[in-house]
Amino acid sequence: MNFDRLRSIKQTLLDNGISREGAENFAANLRPRAYPNKAIIFAEEDALPPVVFVLSGYLRLYVTDEDGELSTRYITGAGNFVGCIQATIFNDLSNYTCEVIGGAQVLLIDQQFIRSARQKESTRIVMQEIIIRRLIDMMQEKSLMLPLKATERYLFFRERYPDLADSIPAGIVANYIGVRPQSLSRIKNSLK
Repeated sequence: MNFDRLRSIKQTLLDNGISREGAENFAANLRPRAYPNKAIIFAEEDALPPVVFVLSGYLRLYVTDEDGELSTRYITGAGNFVGCIQATIFNDLSNYTCEVIGGAQVLLIDQQFIRSARQKESTRIVMQEIIIRRLIDMMQEKSLMLPLKATERYLFFRERYPDLADSIPAGIVANYIGVRPQSLSRIKNSLK
């Protein structure tokens, strides 16, 4: 596997308190994959979905309601982990679908490796810290957007994801910021 690809995940692990030896061991168990746009890495109800480290591109986590409507819960890019927290910690089925937005290169961490890492207290604690940080990031982003008006939410999204706002389908952006696609179109036109 390419050393540059591993450098970012090793640094992320070191930044999150994993020893250099632990980071090296972890990196040895990763599987690189490239996915095209709209590929599904794991889906709702999947058993043992992988945890994903994003090298390039963007991923979104969404849920599907009983009417078949999608609700985008999280968008993330390079340098971040993404997965189903409930499945990773409690061995439950996935309650999210992880979709690629615009193509992505990732490192997959399978649940078998995660299970073995959970057996050691030191790695379990670090894993939980990483997961909690991701959860806090998700909650903070949504709580910052929640009180904003629709135009402000779009501007917030553009600021947070400058290279993504115009390169993914408007429907995904609209869904994420909580407006209808027609409203997003009006917002974009008003900002020109």
